[in-house]
Amino acid sequence: MFKKILVAVSTSSADSVLAPAIEAARKYDAQVVALHVVDPSPSYIGGADCNFGLIVEAMEAHGHRVVTHVRSVLDTHALPAEVRMVTLPFSGMTVGRAIAAVAEETGADLILLGRRSASRWHWLSEDVAAEVMRHSSQPTQIVSDKPVANPARRGGRRWIDVTAAGTW
Repeated sequence: MFKKILVAVSTSSADSVLAPAIEAARKYDAQVVALHVVDPSPSYIGGADCNFGLIVEAMEAHGHRVVTHVRSVLDTHALPAEVRMVTLPFSGMTVGRAIAAVAEETGADLILLGRRSASRWHWLSEDVAAEVMRHSSQPTQIVSDKPVANPARRGGRRWIDVTAAGTW
């Protein structure tokens, strides 16, 4: 049914959204296209004396670490996969629109997104899922966070080991 599955990974939802993507890829014998979008726009709110170039460089360096982690997880599961990172321009592009554009470019049949984080400041941020659905005709699924089988294992680590989390 699905030949390419685009999975949008963020720094906070990389593992929780990768597990269902891997499961779906195995079920449908599909290729995974993992995408991490770096959005430097929040850094422009800083003070006038900030060096925005250094901030964006740091954000991109962190994005490369996320992409490296995603690549290693996908390699561990021996799936045909492509991993990309996109840095948004200063204006004219949103995270949701970038995800929809990459989905169209790669010919993705399904788009998987992580659940929006609950914060009292959520009204300040973009509703990525709504933006993706507005700019893409592909089916879009929001993946809820799966509970980790051993929560103590998560302490002090940025990412969990998907295979050790009991999702397989």
